[in-house]
Amino acid sequence: MDLRVLVLTADLGLAELLGAQVENLGCQCTIHGSYDEASVTLSWADAAVIDLAGDGIDDLSRLRVEAPRVRVLAVVPDGAEEEAARSAGAHEVILEPFSIADLVAALRALAPRGDARVIDLRSREVTEAPVVDDAPWFSTR
Repeated sequence: MDLRVLVLTADLGLAELLGAQVENLGCQCTIHGSYDEASVTLSWADAAVIDLAGDGIDDLSRLRVEAPRVRVLAVVPDGAEEEAARSAGAHEVILEPFSIADLVAALRALAPRGDARVIDLRSREVTEAPVVDDAPWFSTR
């Protein structure tokens, strides 16, 4: 999966976990502790993972305004904030505590979707692109 992901959290332990999983999926990752630090990388990012603890909902709202093309995964500390995250523009939401499998599935959902097709240039035959298994090496199948 080729995706540039911005991780925004002040929680060092969560930042390390999120960063490791993003990189295990083959994505590039940058981690910032505050929105002001992260604002310089908004044009670089394809996706963002935002921890909504503390000022996270404000950061999410700012991100949706300043970088509308960036897809967002919100990590919410409780169920009460899940609807607020969706209303603020999060594409995916996971509730703490979460499993690694849930995190990986949410990260994969951030990848751009499309109707990828393969065109044979000789015959001009158009077929659907094959599905690529981009599961991390440690996942079970």
